[in-house]
Amino acid sequence: MELERITVALRPRTAREAVDLGAAMLRAHARTVWSAWFAFSLPVAALCIALGWLLHWPWLATLLIWWLLPLFDRVPLYVLSRAVFERAPRWRETLRGQRQWRWGGTIASITWRRIDSHRALRLPMELLEGLAGKQRGERWRVLRRPIGTEASSLAFGCLELVLVIFLGLFLSVVLFIPAELMPDWVRGSVGGVARRTPEVTGALIAGVAYLAWSAIEPLHVAAGFALYLNRRTQLEAWDVDLAFRRLRDRWLAAGRAAAVLLLALVCACPHGAWAQKVAAPKKEEAPVTRIEDAFAVPASNSDKRFATAAAEAFRDPRFGGAHKDHTWVPRNWSWNPKPVQLGRSPFEGFGNVLAIGVKGLLTLLLIGLIVAIGVYVIRRARMPVIAAHTRGDAKLDTHLETIEVQEVLPDDLAGATHRLWSGGHRREALALLYRGCVEQVAAALQLPVEQDATEADCLRSARRLGDTQRRQRAEAIVRAWQYAAYADRYPRDEDFARLLDGWPARHGSAA
Repeated sequence: MELERITVALRPRTAREAVDLGAAMLRAHARTVWSAWFAFSLPVAALCIALGWLLHWPWLATLLIWWLLPLFDRVPLYVLSRAVFERAPRWRETLRGQRQWRWGGTIASITWRRIDSHRALRLPMELLEGLAGKQRGERWRVLRRPIGTEASSLAFGCLELVLVIFLGLFLSVVLFIPAELMPDWVRGSVGGVARRTPEVTGALIAGVAYLAWSAIEPLHVAAGFALYLNRRTQLEAWDVDLAFRRLRDRWLAAGRAAAVLLLALVCACPHGAWAQKVAAPKKEEAPVTRIEDAFAVPASNSDKRFATAAAEAFRDPRFGGAHKDHTWVPRNWSWNPKPVQLGRSPFEGFGNVLAIGVKGLLTLLLIGLIVAIGVYVIRRARMPVIAAHTRGDAKLDTHLETIEVQEVLPDDLAGATHRLWSGGHRREALALLYRGCVEQVAAALQLPVEQDATEADCLRSARRLGDTQRRQRAEAIVRAWQYAAYADRYPRDEDFARLLDGWPARHGSAA
């Protein structure tokens, strides 16, 4: 490995610093990474969505895209691994380069190791090192030993980011746009289309999920690759190796310059003087065997200069200086305590019995909780569908039980509604009038009556009426019903009489 070409500052980092380094690498090569990502994954995601549409399984597209994420992770890793040591490859080079890597680890990642939380850390080891069999297992145990928890935390953190983006894209439409202002196609996409056209809903969910994964998954791979580089730096001392290589290069450059200078001096010297120096007998130097001879410093007991200099150096605050520590210790304290032999505790048997009893009690509680949940689910499944009771006192509930709901509206809608209002059944009267208003508005627009239509749907339909008086009367009836149904606020008798005086309570009336 040519560490001289690496573009990352190698040094031992903490796990969080390594994750930050991965994010920085991704930002530096964002255009290259995401262009290769979409070139590789977008056709596959489109095929998954088309397959779910054709098979009429709305959930299949999202499941397939999530299942194939380890296959997509090969692309950002290829780009980043090349960008760290040389230049970032183009997306065409990235797609061609996938044939150079082994596929065994990828097949394992999309089969029996699909829910592995260490996928981002395992991926560079399998693809970049190319080990197999027992060596790969031993290598993996060494790599993940101190940073396995950080790799799992990284996976769960990226999953939370994906959920935030996924839910944010939907809730920004559903929560922040009023239903009255929402277009019909958007309202249908987030509402009734889930029941009428589930394929459209499944494709929409799969598309939004793919965009969320496309935003976060390259970050997951880049952070895992940075953790891998940091672990290799700790194990193999890449930073020290690189520092020695750079030092060697500097010494070699200095040696070449010194050799050139020496050659120039030799050429400049007279030949006679050189001959005389060569002919002169060489004086033998005694081998250096003592520290005194090496540094030429007399070291006698009477010379106090070295001791004085050492004392001044130790008093220098830059070297730590002298300081005192005060520590409280008991009397008769011994720095070499004798080992204490712990005997058998008399309460050891009681503790074991208590632990077994508590464990059995918790087991029984767990079994009872599971049985209770099962009984509740069975009883809930056997119970008939009960309509939600409206708010009100006991007298109102008794009246509701005595009134039969008519499937067909009466011919005299105004008379039937007035009789209910006069008999004290004000809520039922407004409900009947609101139902008649919905059917009359649909008949005026020549549209079928939707069973799941809401008050907002009725208001939207009423605004399409050509007659202004009819539109205002329909809106007044809907508002009166909303106040009664959700706030227990009923109109006065004269206001209710005005609602009955004309269309839609009287079908033949002009207004």
